[in-house]
Amino acid sequence: MPKKIYYIFLICCFCACSNYHKDTNQQTILYQTDSLQFAQHFSIQHANNHTLLTIHNPWHKGQTLGKYYLVKHDSISTPSDGSKLIVPLQKICIQSTPHIGYIDALQQANTVIGACSPHLFYSPTIVQQYINGKVTHLGDAYQMQLETISQLAPQAIFTTAYPQADKQTERLQALGVPVIPTVEWTEPNLLARAEWIKVWGILFNQTAMADSIFTVTTQAYHHWKNLAQTAKHQPSILSGLPYKDTWYLPGGKSFMGQLFKDANTSYYFQDTAEEGSLPVSIETVWYYFHQASIWVGIDADNTQQLLQMDNRLHNFMAVKNNQLFHYRKRITPQGGNDFWESAVVYPNRLLHDLLIVTHPELLPNDTTYYIAPLP
Repeated sequence: MPKKIYYIFLICCFCACSNYHKDTNQQTILYQTDSLQFAQHFSIQHANNHTLLTIHNPWHKGQTLGKYYLVKHDSISTPSDGSKLIVPLQKICIQSTPHIGYIDALQQANTVIGACSPHLFYSPTIVQQYINGKVTHLGDAYQMQLETISQLAPQAIFTTAYPQADKQTERLQALGVPVIPTVEWTEPNLLARAEWIKVWGILFNQTAMADSIFTVTTQAYHHWKNLAQTAKHQPSILSGLPYKDTWYLPGGKSFMGQLFKDANTSYYFQDTAEEGSLPVSIETVWYYFHQASIWVGIDADNTQQLLQMDNRLHNFMAVKNNQLFHYRKRITPQGGNDFWESAVVYPNRLLHDLLIVTHPELLPNDTTYYIAPLP
């Protein structure tokens, strides 16, 4: 091989194993990128003296929602195209309930100094810290109290990002507080959502714990998925409730649609390409699901309340056979529901629950964690 071609070959090989970045001062930084198993909407890259966390825009390919340069102390210089954060984070504010799921799993609830509607959380630690005055109420998630946040001066505030323009985020950024938008909910794969614990792990300097939790979760999930495939039948399943004459059913590629598939159930829309919800009429649900043997995700206090929503529901087979289930087994008197907090971190528990409900013969002595029969 000619010497010139040989050198070009070596350079190409080196670039294939690493990532380069040029900041606004034209300084070249070499990064090593962490490999991810399922998640698509964040990346973690390591340089000599800092780590780059990037939140990718799931609605506009190639764009980012935020770049964060993580350093051990403020004297470290970082590129100017992102926010510099000193880690581990020790003072944060949170907007949504899934945030506390990751935080609790990593035993970092003591870092939360402000939260939206903390009295409505399930997390006993956060609720107690709120009662003790260690967590400040930031108002409603869609109308946060900016003056209160400014006074708290958190190192970062975590929000849930949406595709439309967010004026509230712009106002938060104007305060000078780094805003970290989370989009784990856009990941269609349950394990991809669970892998977001690595984001929180890197921010809390708890990478080893985050990796361990994710590994155990993934192994357990695959165990229950494989067990489900040994079932001799596929029970038909229905999910959710009508809202103003429209029933929002899980799309085939949504996280709940994939959960139904992994539990080896028969779900009519399981082959659709929709990653979100499918809005359909009650008539459509009746046509395709009135003979479904199991109905899950019923957001009602009891069967009587369910049947008052629409007279046609009396004729569903799942109603007649009393195979009705909700996700409210772990709930506080104020309405805090652990399903919305920890299930995103531990989808293995959710799949295990669904197996108990749909294939009770496989796990005759097991009890559920989130799911319970509708009273």
